[in-house]
Amino acid sequence: MSFFDKLKSGVSEAGNKAKVAVEINRLRMQNSSKQREILDHYQEIGRSVFMSLTNENQSLNNDHLEPIIQQILTLKDEIQKNQDQMGSVGDEKDCVCGQKVAIAARYCPACGHAFEVIDIGE
Repeated sequence: MSFFDKLKSGVSEAGNKAKVAVEINRLRMQNSSKQREILDHYQEIGRSVFMSLTNENQSLNNDHLEPIIQQILTLKDEIQKNQDQMGSVGDEKDCVCGQKVAIAARYCPACGHAFEVIDIGE
């Protein structure tokens, strides 16, 4: 491989890594925003319960809480989808023990699990 081919390959690889990093950061920011939204919903539920228990408001009504609970569940599902996407885009894979491991790793540093070696034929 000539010098220029190596240089071109290196630049291309760096560009791809930068794209992956940008995508992962975008997904992380989305998840952070969704987590804050979930916390706001938890606060709203807590406020409703408090007001119900201290007789500052009418009794607690499931019709009021159900939409909030559904929003929380939807947000959690979206967060999980983003995390799954980060795993597929990034340079990590999941081990059977739950740890994140570098995509090129042959063994998990936490549990020693051996990964199947796949020859991608460079």
